[in-house]
Parts: sequence; C-alpha cells; structure tokens
Amino acid sequence: MAERELILLSRQAPLYAALSRWDLPSTETYVFEDAAAAVSRAAAGGTAIVVFDTRGFPAARAALNRLLSLGGDTDLVVLGSREDLGGTDLGDGSRSVRFLPPDVPAIELQSVVELLLRMRHVRQEGGIVGRSSAVGQMIALIAQAAPLDVSVLIMGESGTGKELVASAVHRNSLRRDKPFLSLNCGALSEGVLESELFGHVRGAFTGAVAGHDGVFKRANGGTLFLDEVGEMPLAMQTRFLRALETGEFTPVGGKGILRSDIRLVAATNRDLARDVERGRFRPDLYYRLRVIVIETPPLRERQEDVLVLADHFLQEENREHHLAVRGFSRHAKQILRHHDWPGNIRELRNVVRAAAVIKQRGLLEVEDLPSDLGPRGGGESRYLPVLVDPVPGDRLDPGVLASTLLELRQDIKEIKARVMELTAGGGVADDLAVGAIPAEGRVIETLLHEQGLERPAGGGDLQSAEKALIAAALENSGGNRRRAAAKLGISERTLYRKLKHYDLG
Repeated sequence: MAERELILLSRQAPLYAALSRWDLPSTETYVFEDAAAAVSRAAAGGTAIVVFDTRGFPAARAALNRLLSLGGDTDLVVLGSREDLGGTDLGDGSRSVRFLPPDVPAIELQSVVELLLRMRHVRQEGGIVGRSSAVGQMIALIAQAAPLDVSVLIMGESGTGKELVASAVHRNSLRRDKPFLSLNCGALSEGVLESELFGHVRGAFTGAVAGHDGVFKRANGGTLFLDEVGEMPLAMQTRFLRALETGEFTPVGGKGILRSDIRLVAATNRDLARDVERGRFRPDLYYRLRVIVIETPPLRERQEDVLVLADHFLQEENREHHLAVRGFSRHAKQILRHHDWPGNIRELRNVVRAAAVIKQRGLLEVEDLPSDLGPRGGGESRYLPVLVDPVPGDRLDPGVLASTLLELRQDIKEIKARVMELTAGGGVADDLAVGAIPAEGRVIETLLHEQGLERPAGGGDLQSAEKALIAAALENSGGNRRRAAAKLGISERTLYRKLKHYDLG
C-alpha cells in the first residue's frame, strides 16, 4: 500500500504526460479534471500533495478555497497567479501553499513535488509538529541537507527541539541504518568529556577498572550528535577538531590510534560567532561545524503552532496515561496562544502534561493551567474584534479577525460532534435524528461553479443544488449516464436512484 498520495487537478494533457514519467516511490497518483472529485479524494485520503493547475477552471479560486478548507495534512502546489487567486487572502495559514507560474517546466515542478515528499517524510518520521512558515523552512532545510554527508550545526534557544532536528537529520540520511548517539558537552567536566568522546583504557585513571569505548568509536558509520557544543573547553576543542578532520583518535591512557567514520551534528544555544570573537571558541572548529546551519525557531515566532502542538501533546498524554481529556476550552486556548513561552516547546509540553494528568477527563479550562500563563478574567473579549468609534484610517487587524473566526469554526465543529454523539445514542428528539449524517460520513460541498451553475434562486437548499448538478452532468455527458456518474463521483446505481427521486428520467 502506498504511503503517500499525489493528486493532480488539471485539464492540460501535456501535464498528464509529464506526470506519467515521474518516478515517485511509495506514492499513489490520482489525476482529476473535475474539482469536486479531486476535493473528495483529498478529503478521503487525509494526507496528500495536491497539484492544482488552474488553467481552464472558471472558478479556480472557489476550488482552491475548498482545498484549503480540508482537514488533515495537505500540501498544495498551485500553478497560477497568486494575485488572480486572491493574493495572500487565502486559507488559514495552517498548510503549505506554493504558487508556481502556469508554464513552469515539468522538471522544475517535479523537483518541487519531490522536495515536498521529502519534507512530508521528515515530519512524519521525525515527529516534528507544526505547519507555520518558520517550521516549513526548517523542515525544507532538513530535507535538503540530510542526504548530504556533511556536518550540520543546529542553533536555537533552549527547549526548541534541537535534538529532535538532529534525529530527523539522521533518519533522513544515508546513515539511517547505523547508530545515532548523543552526548551533552555542557553536563560533563573536561576529563569526563574526553573519556566519553574517545573512551579510555583500563587503569588510565583512578577508578578506571575496565576499558570504555567512547561515542566516537560506538557511532562508527553513523551520526554523532553533540549537544551544547559551545560549552566544550578550549583545550578539548583542539583535540576534538583533529579527530573530526582525520577520523583518528586515541583513547585516554591508550597508545594505539583508532579510526572512526562519523557524521557530526552539533547543537548550541550560544552565539558561537561572538564566542569566536571573544576567544572562547576556536574559529577553525567553528567553520568546520557550520557547513550547514539549521535554526530552530522559538515558539513565540510560530504562534500559529501553539495550539497544534498543545493538541498533539494532549493526545500523547491521553494515550500514555489512558486519560480522557477532550481538549481545551476557548478561553484556555486564548491563554495558550497569547503566552510568550520563554521555555519554548519544552515549557508548553510540561504545561499540557501537568494539566492533563491532574484533570484526567473532560475539557481543560483556564483554572487547570498555571496561573503565570496570563490573565484569568477580563483579559480577553468574548465578542468579535470590531472598531468602536474608529479614527479615520484605522483598520481591523486581519490576524485578530482570522484567529477569532477560526475559534468560531472550531466551536461549530465541537457542537456538530456533540450532536452526532447524542444522535448515535438516542439522546435527541426524533425530528433532529431524521436525516442525520452518519458518524463516519463526510460532507463535500459541491462546486456548482465548475458546471457553470449558480446557486438556485429558490432558497438555495442542497436538494435543489444536487438536482441542478445532476442535470448539468447529464447534459455535459450527452445523456450518457455512466460518464455522468463518473463525473459526479458516484456509482451508476446511485445516479439511477437520484434520477428517479428528482424525476429526471
């Protein structure tokens, strides 16, 4: 079974021909000329890369908005003008959208798709959570740098996930089947650090009752991750640089020279360039380490990922401790979103863990969060953000409005889910249960514009829209019911039943 899906929505034959020549391992490809069918496939698949060639689609923006509104983990590559499709006013910023010229060469489009597939693998295998642009840039760099057998320096504040990035580099490298060992340089004295790096022989020092292999030897063929490399003493930096450049080292107290082939990934929360200027870090080692630099963004610079991470950590706690915490209240989400998170992801994870373990079930409220996260009462409005007595030239902050609308959207989802639960359990009135959507069902809004139709004038109910769409599909298919059913994305049997229901025989 394919691990990933590629969906092409296009009406251009040359693009089909180019796609057929692409070699994309473990990827199942779907090609659609109808936007509604492509949206339905993307919704059913859950994770996909969608390439949308907007040429020939009179309602391209409507189709794009529906693709952007899908849940799950979908990356979009759009062949078309960003300005013609609404500029930056598209979607909610929670997914990757790349705009390319309509006449982009097929080989360039292929390289973009392959990079997105590698990025998807990095996210899924490396456990990196987040869809912000900062995280996207970081993942793209990991995907590009990991296969190259060169040193990587990871720079970022404490708690931003540097070891997770190092692990992702190893998992996506050519050494993925070899050892991955880590060592914290800041937690060890100089003597202990030397022994942990290069090992020691029996009797090398008091207490050395047996020989010990250091990480340099044990990581042979694989990846060595040195955390807090900026804390390495100057004297040790000289010996370490020689071992790194030659691959040769001698254990403490030993006489023979050993060899090891490692890839080095180092991390620091210090400004190494400034340490070089001040004489605290060797410049030759600094330049040897920073072949490729990956920066882990602080959480305050990726606020859109806060709730995504919080939900992810909450689900982990539920699984690990068999809890039944449903999520966060709206006010609790506001508190989480507006906190600065000086401790970054580590702080957020510990906050969620403590709240979940104490609450154990139900919804996490503001009272369940630490008191130092933010104001408890009166600090957040319960209403939509609007300008009262606006000064000429003032405008509403679109980010504030967007976040509020997204909260309302989430509230509606929660209400729908609750109604489904009550319906399934017989907890609502019979008239509400009539025509209820099955708990596992999906509702995909039909793209009437794709058929050259407008919403029916007589009230615009779904039955009228469905009848009009079926009639248009039959007309466009020359009365051929099989082609009409395929165009609508339904079976012939379902089409016959609907024709009889709407008296379209």
